[in-house]
Amino acid sequence: MLTSMKMDDRQQSLAVVGGRRLGDNLIEMVLAENARRAGYRTVVFSTILLELADWFPGRRISPSLDLDDAGNLDELAGFSRILYPKPPREQVRDRVAGRWLAYGQVFAAHDTRVRAMVRVCREMLRLEQVTAENGIRPPSSLQWRKHGRRVCLHPTSAEESKNWPAARFSILAARLEQAGFEPVFIMSAAELEGWRPLLGDRFPVRGFASIADCAAFLYESGFFIGNDSGGGHLASCLHIPVLSIHGRRGKARQWRPGWGCVEVVTPTFNLIGSSLRQRCWKYFLTVRKVEQAFYRLTKQATGLDSPFLHGSA
Repeated sequence: MLTSMKMDDRQQSLAVVGGRRLGDNLIEMVLAENARRAGYRTVVFSTILLELADWFPGRRISPSLDLDDAGNLDELAGFSRILYPKPPREQVRDRVAGRWLAYGQVFAAHDTRVRAMVRVCREMLRLEQVTAENGIRPPSSLQWRKHGRRVCLHPTSAEESKNWPAARFSILAARLEQAGFEPVFIMSAAELEGWRPLLGDRFPVRGFASIADCAAFLYESGFFIGNDSGGGHLASCLHIPVLSIHGRRGKARQWRPGWGCVEVVTPTFNLIGSSLRQRCWKYFLTVRKVEQAFYRLTKQATGLDSPFLHGSA
């Protein structure tokens, strides 16, 4: 049975306890944005999003909490509601009883995670006016898709098993360049040393010191192509057209980027067996298939307008 908030809770405080990765946190901001619009005093606990604090003006963001440390629950003592996908541990259940909303119970296999957050807002927070946006606001000094032919290629992810081969990314970049696009590889500064030898020196490779620096570059780019990663979610919530490369169709349905113009590409064969799938899926996804998916994306993106109005709440 769902635990939900009552209408008279609207002026109470609400905590969103963020996950470990950028994509999770950007999606979870949908919860915070809807609660904020409905009048709740909200705080998001996410160290990652502190790097994007200027991109969420007026939103309260605090360092992440390790919920395995019972002492961190003191940080949540003043909140009337706590949003987290899983139930609290048995050892601390009494301390958060009646305030903890384990919203993962409303997730459905056919939903993207962004749509799932919208459902949480309707079914658990009982909000009538709900948005799928997460409240991100790029600085007004930046121009959306200023470099319309620039394609950001993101060959990395949090797990090596999610990565399409670097050599195929390089072949794809060459084909895009022949078609008149401007491919550039992007990643964190910490990843540069390991990836430069894999990608060669034919195309620019940019390593960003912060997520905010990467966001600024993405926001002024025309397209994004990358593995299942936080980079794809970041580009998506900035409404940059995204081609997302996934190893499994089922997982792609849930974890594809959930904003704007998105195309997903998976191998022709949906491999069965976890170990085999993780090792081999990438070799069944050809450059040609990814290239074709990109051109479908470009057709979708024709005539797009910026969804951002600077200065709005």
